[in-house]
Amino acid sequence: MKISTNEFLLGTLNDMLSQQQNVNTLNREIATGQTLLDASTDPAGASNVLRTANAISQYNYDLSNAKAATASLQNGVAALQQVTTLLTSLRQTAVQAADVTTSPANRQSLIQTAQSALTQLIQLANTRGPNGQYLFGGSNGGTVPYSSQPNGQVIFNGDGAANRIEIAPSLSVPSSISGSGIFTNIPAGDNGISASALSANSGSGTAVAQGVTNISQLAAGRLANTQYEISFAAGPNNSLTYTVTSGTGAPGSAGFAATSGIVSTGGFASGSDLAFGGVDIRIDGTPAAGDKFDVQTGATTSMFQTVQNLVAALQAQSSSPAGNAQFQQAIGNVVADLDGAQTSALSAQASLGASLNEIAAVQGQDTGLNANAQAQLADLQSANLPQVMAKYSESLTALQASQLAFAKVQGLSLFNYIHP
Repeated sequence: MKISTNEFLLGTLNDMLSQQQNVNTLNREIATGQTLLDASTDPAGASNVLRTANAISQYNYDLSNAKAATASLQNGVAALQQVTTLLTSLRQTAVQAADVTTSPANRQSLIQTAQSALTQLIQLANTRGPNGQYLFGGSNGGTVPYSSQPNGQVIFNGDGAANRIEIAPSLSVPSSISGSGIFTNIPAGDNGISASALSANSGSGTAVAQGVTNISQLAAGRLANTQYEISFAAGPNNSLTYTVTSGTGAPGSAGFAATSGIVSTGGFASGSDLAFGGVDIRIDGTPAAGDKFDVQTGATTSMFQTVQNLVAALQAQSSSPAGNAQFQQAIGNVVADLDGAQTSALSAQASLGASLNEIAAVQGQDTGLNANAQAQLADLQSANLPQVMAKYSESLTALQASQLAFAKVQGLSLFNYIHP
C-alpha cells in the first residue's frame, strides 16, 4: 500500500487538530471550573445533571411555598392568641357585671369595654396574611370574611373551604382557614346545650346546663331537632311542680311548638337538677308559677353574637340592680358561650400549630435533600482543577511536539537530496 505525501500530511494535520480541540476543552474547563460543557460530549452525564437540577428546582419551590405557608399560619396563630386574650377579658367583664356589688355607673363603663372588644374581635377575624389575603375567609381570600350590617349583625362572607399550598410532592397544607366553626357556628352554652328564660318570667329562677347524661339519647334528639320547654306551675301547699315538654324548631321562635308530648314532670325544689332527653339542667333560685325556660340541645352562636348579647344585657340592666333573675340568666348564658368560644379558638390554634409542625418537619427534610442534591450537582459539573491542569499541561506538550514534528516533516522532499 502506498501512502502519498498528501495523505500523510492530512493525517498528521487531523491529529494535531484533535489535540488542539482537547487542549481548548481543557482550557475551558479550567476557566469555567465545569467539566460538562457540552451535552453531546457526555449524554449520560448531561442527563444526570438535568435530573439533579430539576430536583433542586423542585426543592427550592417547595421550600419557598413552605416559607409562605408558615408566615400565613403564624399570622393566624397570633390573631387567635389575641382572640383568646380578648375572650378572657370579656369573661371577666361579664363576671364583674353579674356581681351584685357592681354599681350601675361601673356597669355602664363595662358596656363601652364590651363594645370596644366587639370592634377588636371583628378586626381580628379579618386578619390578613403576608400576601394580603384574608386568613379566615376560607377559599375566598380576597373577600372580607366578616362585615357588620346596618342592624348590627355580623355576617360571614367566606366559605367552609381552605386555600392550600404544596410543600412537597402530593403534600399540601392550608394557607388559609374558614372562620366558620371558629368565630361563627360554634356550640352555644355547654357544648350546644343552651337554656334561656322567657322574658315574661317573674321568679328568681335561672336555668344552667350541667352536661350530658345520655349521649346516645342526646344524639338522637339532635338528629330529630328536638327541643324542650320547662314550665312551672303551682302545686299543693305552696309547692311548685315542673313539666318538661318536647317540641321541634328553635325555642322562642314562631316555628317552635312544644306539643310533642310530656317528657318529664314532678315536684320541684329550688336548686334541683332536671334530667331529660340525655341532658342535665339545674334550676337555681325559685321560679314563679307560670315561668318557663327553653332548652336547645344543638344550639349554635357566634363570638360576635355573644358579645352583642353581653352588651344588650348590660344596657338593659345599666340602671337596675344586678340581682334581677333575667339579667343573671343572660349573663350566665354569655359566660357559657364565652367558654365555648375559648374552646373554639384554642382548637383552631392547635390545628394551625399541627400544620406548622408538619411544615417544619418537611422543611427540614427538603433542606437536607436540597443540600445533598447541590453537592451531587457540583460533583457532576465541577472540574477537578489539579487533575485538569495536569492533563492540560500534558496535552499542550503533546500538541507542541506534534506541531514541531509536522513542521519538520513538511520541509522534507526528495528534491532536497538531488544535487545538480
